[in-house]
Amino acid sequence: MKIAVTGQDGFIGYHLYNTIKYRFPSFKLVNFKKTYFQNQKKIDKIVSNVDIIIHLAGVNRDIKDESILKKNLFLTEELINSISRTTFSGKLIFASSIQQKDDNAYGVSKRNSVESFFSASSEYGFTFINLVIPNVFGPFCKPHYNSFIATFCYNSLNKIQNIIKKNKDVPLIYIDNLVQQIIQKITVDSSDEFKVIEDINIKVKEVQSMIDNFNKVYIKNGNIPDLNNPFKINLFNTFHSYIEPKNFFPRKHRLIKDDRGAFSEILKSSSKGQVSFSITNPGHIRGNHFHTRKIERFSVIEGEAEINIKKIGSNKRFSFNLSGKTPSYVDMQVWYTHNIKNIGDSNLIILFWTNEFYNENDSDTFFEKV
Repeated sequence: MKIAVTGQDGFIGYHLYNTIKYRFPSFKLVNFKKTYFQNQKKIDKIVSNVDIIIHLAGVNRDIKDESILKKNLFLTEELINSISRTTFSGKLIFASSIQQKDDNAYGVSKRNSVESFFSASSEYGFTFINLVIPNVFGPFCKPHYNSFIATFCYNSLNKIQNIIKKNKDVPLIYIDNLVQQIIQKITVDSSDEFKVIEDINIKVKEVQSMIDNFNKVYIKNGNIPDLNNPFKINLFNTFHSYIEPKNFFPRKHRLIKDDRGAFSEILKSSSKGQVSFSITNPGHIRGNHFHTRKIERFSVIEGEAEINIKKIGSNKRFSFNLSGKTPSYVDMQVWYTHNIKNIGDSNLIILFWTNEFYNENDSDTFFEKV
C-alpha cells in the first residue's frame, strides 16, 4: 500500500511520516514536497501512484486572515484538480479541526475544504475521511504557532513570562495518540466524518503549573518530576524536546569527597523506573537506536565515553565527551537516535535509568545509525 502525506515536514506530518516509516514498514511512503502543489506534473505523478493521501498541509496562522483562507483553499483546490485529472479512486484522509464550525478564517477554510472534498468524493469516486481534530501537542511543535503548550514550554525554558488571557478548559490530544487514530482510519472503507477523541480536558493554568514544576524539578535540580499518569509523561517529553542539547548537556554529578573516596547521587525520581548498567570494552559502540516515549538518563561513572545524538530526519549531530573522572550525565530526548562509544583504554561503565520497565514485546526501540 502506497501512502503520501502532504505536509510531511510539519508538526503532525513529521510524527505521522516517521511513525509509519519505523512502525509499519509494510506501507510504502511516497515523499510529497510542498512545492508539488505548484507543479501539476509532479502532483499528478504522486496522486496517480498512491492508494492513500493523508492531507495535513495547511496554514494555521498568518498576518492576515484572508491569507489563511486563500492558502488553505488553494491546497484543497489543487488536490481536487489533480484527483480529477488522474481519476484517483483511493482514499483521502483530511486533517480538519474542531474549529471547522467557527467563523474565523482558519475554521472557514477547514469547513469549506470538507464540503469540497465530500462533493469531489461523490463526483470522482474516491473515499473521503474527515478527521475533526482537537488541540494537539507534542515534541517539536512550533512555539507561538501550533499550540499554547509549545509556547509555554519554550517560554519557560527561555525565561519568558507566559501570559494566560483565559483560563478555560481545553481538549488536548498527544501527537502519538493522534497519529494512532489517523493510521486506524486507513482501514475505513466508506466516506465519513470522525471526531478524534481527546486525551484530556484540562484548564490552561493547570498545564502551566505542571510546566513550571518541570522547570523547577528537572532544569534547576536535575531530578525527574512526578510523572504518575500518561498525560504528565507526554507533557514532560514535550517540554524536554525544547531543550537545545548542546547548551544543556552534559550535566555534572555532584561529588562528595573525603578520605574514603567519593559519593554522588545519580538521580532523584518521583516516578517509577528501571536502573541498569553496562560495561563496554574499549573501542566498542552501543546503541544506534531511538525511542518515541521513553525518558532515559545515561550516567558515566568510570571510563571515557563519547555520546552522539541526532534527531530523526535531521543531519545535525551532537557529540558529548563524558569522563568517569568527573561523573556526568546526558538525558535522551525522544526521536533522537543515539550511541555510546568507549574512547578510552579501559572499560567504560555507564549507569542507566529509564522511566518504564523493559518489555521485549513493546520495547519502544527503533534502530537508526547516528
